[in-house]
Amino acid sequence: MLRPSLDTDALFLFRELMRTGSLTRAAAACSMSIGSASRLLGKLRETFGDDLFDRTNHGLIPTPKAKALAPRVAKIVGNYSELFNPEVFAPTDLIRVLRIGCVDTAIFTYLSQSLPPLFEKAPRIGVEFRPILPNFTEQLSTGELDFAVYPTAPASDVLHSAPLAEDVFVLACSKKHPLARLSEKRPLTAEDFKPYRQVRIATAPAKYEADPWSDTRGDVPMLADNVAVWTPYFISVLQIMSNMELWGAVPFQTFMRLRRWFPDLVILGRPASAKAFSPKLLWHERLHEDPASVWVRSVLLSAAKELADLKDLPVLEGI
Repeated sequence: MLRPSLDTDALFLFRELMRTGSLTRAAAACSMSIGSASRLLGKLRETFGDDLFDRTNHGLIPTPKAKALAPRVAKIVGNYSELFNPEVFAPTDLIRVLRIGCVDTAIFTYLSQSLPPLFEKAPRIGVEFRPILPNFTEQLSTGELDFAVYPTAPASDVLHSAPLAEDVFVLACSKKHPLARLSEKRPLTAEDFKPYRQVRIATAPAKYEADPWSDTRGDVPMLADNVAVWTPYFISVLQIMSNMELWGAVPFQTFMRLRRWFPDLVILGRPASAKAFSPKLLWHERLHEDPASVWVRSVLLSAAKELADLKDLPVLEGI
């Protein structure tokens, strides 16, 4: 079988087109002119017998064929690049931008503490935190993301994961809230919460294994009912509770990280129905043995270990 001749520059361009969705930005990333990039894209289309990228008002959108090719191209490009890497990895030589998909609470609770040691050892790197999208596993495959933080590890033969911490949702409110005062007198019940409205998270695609207190949903109902405020940002829940007579469910580790900024808030307890979960750091097979990725993972995971213990949390029975 005759193998088509394909320049490695074309594969690098393909990877950047998947990442940027722009011929101009992809060409710049590959240090080539627009004309050269356009010719290579034509060669790619001819080689694979597919348009690969459709031109739209929102940029170049990969076709199903391009999406199927992306993980294999990313692996080939990664292996090719390794030929020219120095045998001994040194963080000081690292100049890449690390792209991490996650929700806001993951940045504050698990990842921000890793930035000082990362930049101390690798002062020329960059870190870009991106909103985690429903297609984040595909972004890990194509190289649009280097890492992602997610409540669970999706079933996949090409994704690796490691736990960052143990966490659980707790119910909290202002110390001035009637529920806070009542909790000082006796254990709270489900009926105690019914007269009071809450602030609730509405974010996707995060799912905490059907935990009834995870509050992660993307659809907001037409009628407010007992929910006063919906927000896609976990950290804003605490800010809102400190200013209003609302209660809400928040990750325990996030509450503990933020409590010095919100001393007027109190944890009412951990609902008996709330399940402990371990947020995962995820990465693709193509980066599993990459020396830079191995080092970055070790820093991210080490920094996240300095978190609070769940064992002393009061449990709200029947909730």
